[in-house]
Amino acid sequence: MKIDIKNILDSFTNEKDGGDACPVCTDRQGKPSTLFEIGDFITRHNLSLGPKNLEQTWEYVCGNNQALKAELDQAASTAELNDETAMEIYEKYFSDDLNERIEKIFLEAIEQIHSTQEIISTGNDNAIKHENQMIKQADHIRGKRGSVDKAIEKLLDLSRVMVESTRENREQISQTNEKLAKLQNELEVARSEADHDKLTQLPNRRKFDKVLDAAFQRLKEAEQPFVLAFVDIDHFKRVNDTFGHECGDRVLRLIADQLSVLSNNRCHISRYGGEEFAILFEGEDFDSVLHKINDCRNALARKSLVDVGSGQPIGRVTFSAGMAECLPSDTKSAVLRKADLALYNAKSEGRNMVCTYSQSSENRRISDS
Repeated sequence: MKIDIKNILDSFTNEKDGGDACPVCTDRQGKPSTLFEIGDFITRHNLSLGPKNLEQTWEYVCGNNQALKAELDQAASTAELNDETAMEIYEKYFSDDLNERIEKIFLEAIEQIHSTQEIISTGNDNAIKHENQMIKQADHIRGKRGSVDKAIEKLLDLSRVMVESTRENREQISQTNEKLAKLQNELEVARSEADHDKLTQLPNRRKFDKVLDAAFQRLKEAEQPFVLAFVDIDHFKRVNDTFGHECGDRVLRLIADQLSVLSNNRCHISRYGGEEFAILFEGEDFDSVLHKINDCRNALARKSLVDVGSGQPIGRVTFSAGMAECLPSDTKSAVLRKADLALYNAKSEGRNMVCTYSQSSENRRISDS
């Protein structure tokens, strides 16, 4: 999925050449909008429309980082602002985590589209109302043709031309509105894609972080506890090394499907990274969660897999899991560490098992290190 925003902005900024301004590029007062300024900066300096350039330009236009603005202005004034220098400046001022700022850009774009659609819709309604009134009055006067002055006749003709012109403009605006709706849909699809792992189709770590934050908020407000589990495929490197990465990808999808059986409105499953998955259970007691994950592990362990590419048997593929209950006194980092320690124990005690966190888990990790 690709959104050609640069092409859209170029077509919407033709007022520089005497054309009409596009609604998405202007605010209610007809002044250039935030999206216009961002697009203008990127186009003016011939920068590629990537996430880092978009993020940095957003900060330049909307942010308060004066040092960043001064450095970009300096590079622009000496004609040295290009993709290479922009990335050098970016590395100085931004971290690698783009999640929050990209989300902000998405939301701002969608808000701009909503606002534009409202303006267009209101303008449409008013135009139709005034057109009908004008036509009605014009027809009424024309009915008394004998007593009407030639100047009024010309005025009536002009009124009809204006009405026809307004209707043509309204049709163009309607087409623009359709384009905006399509763009909004593409943005929302992009947001969904940004939250999901392409290989397994499960939510990714970015989405998991949001779900975990929401779970902590519910724990704080309603004292609703939750259970966190980490699942890691046993000896996954051996599968990749022996049968290749395509086979490894198929194994990942198989285990993702196996874990997805647990998923419901109280259970969120994500691909946390590599061969590791994160599962968050809300509103279920700890023993019930332990039973469900064990059932899932046993069901997988009973399968005997074959590589469809070579026809060679892979044999059993198993996973290990570590579980921890989040208490009201826990922080986000604390519950993540507890689940990670439980997973470490499952791995160190022989794999293909589910271990739960306890203080002895903490003590064992310390003694091993």
